[in-house]
Order: sequence, then C-alpha cells, then structure tokens
Amino acid sequence: MELATLEATQRLAFAIGEQVAAPLTIALVGTLGTGKTQFVRFLAQSLGVAPEDVTSPTYVLHQRYSGRIPIHHFDFYRLDTVDQVWDLGIDELYEQNVLVLIEWADKFSECLPDDYLRIALDPQIGGSRVASISGTGPRARTLASAISSANNSSSA
Repeated sequence: MELATLEATQRLAFAIGEQVAAPLTIALVGTLGTGKTQFVRFLAQSLGVAPEDVTSPTYVLHQRYSGRIPIHHFDFYRLDTVDQVWDLGIDELYEQNVLVLIEWADKFSECLPDDYLRIALDPQIGGSRVASISGTGPRARTLASAISSANNSSSA
C-alpha cells in the first residue's frame, strides 16, 4: 500500500493499533530514512503513548513505553552478532503480554519468533513509501489480512 504522505503513514499505524493484541512481535524492515521510527511513534501513539516519548533505540538498543499494551522497541542496526540480540533478552518477551517492535529486524531474522507481523517500508521516487505487510504464522497472517482489508475499504 502506498504511503504518499506522513498522514497516510499515521493512518496505517493507527489502523494497526486498533487491531493489535499482545503478545505480538512486529518486524520493521527498510533502509535508512524510510520511516521505521516514525511508524513506531504513530503506532505507540495509537496505543496511548505520547509521541514525544518515542525515540529511536539505535544507540540504546531497547526502549520501553507504557500504553494500552506495554511496548518494547528494539533496533538491530548497530548489532553485529546473533549473540548480541539474545543478550538483550528479547526471546523472553515473545510470549509475554507485550508488543515487541523491532527496527532492522531482517538483519537477524533467525532471532524472530515463528509468528510475527512483517512491515517492509520501501522508498519510492518522489519521497513516498510503499508498505508491504505480511505475517509468518497463523496469528500474524490473520492480522495482516485484517489490516489489508481495513486499508482497502478505507481507501475505497
């Protein structure tokens, strides 16, 4: 789905926020500057977190936010090994009643749970982005389908 404006990104994040239920892991994929942290900011806002409280975890690796669902926000960009990912204790969060958001998740896809929602943000000529949403397991596939259906009906 095309995200031609920041408002379109916000609408998508809010639509996802209406549908998420913990436990859930969302893997965010995209190059530098594609809006991964901004997407997280909007999603967290939809769950009751003040947008100004959401910052990139690039240097601290892990941020926590309290909203309707507790949020754990990770960034794999600066990590070099699988062991560094596991040292963050991320696997312990996968079954807890929390939302786990991971930027640069494709860097260590072997560290993701079996069932997660994947959101790829791809830049387009002219500054817009295209979001591709898919699920890897039964819960995430159901959620991806619901999000696609809701987005298609709202853009009609």
